[in-house]
Amino acid sequence: MVWMLVTAGVLVTSLVTAARERRRNVTLRQIRRRALNLPAEVIGNSAAASGKPGAYFLTPVVRYRIDGKRYEAEIVNASYGRPADAGSSMTVLVSPDSPYSPMDPHGGLGATLRGALVTAALSTLLLAWQLTLR
Repeated sequence: MVWMLVTAGVLVTSLVTAARERRRNVTLRQIRRRALNLPAEVIGNSAAASGKPGAYFLTPVVRYRIDGKRYEAEIVNASYGRPADAGSSMTVLVSPDSPYSPMDPHGGLGATLRGALVTAALSTLLLAWQLTLR
């Protein structure tokens, strides 16, 4: 019974994560239509706790200009792969409506979404198997 509750909790968590990441994916597709394609300089990485002791997700922080005004912000759809090197350059998509929300144009179905979908599928199978054993 305890394992069924744990499995159900993992399933719910993975579905919530998948929904959040899917929403980001849809936002990226919508922004691509009207966004500005801008050169940006990576000025560092912002660290966020990953849930594991001593481990962090690193999100690139970039600097770019729109109509002569300078902006600095974190990439909102970072895939949490290898950290970006400070001083390197990248292209960002920026909606004129949200200039402080730059997106990686190569982002999309990222590792977090793929992992959440796989976890949801495996949790569903495990839950179904546990129910058949009862």
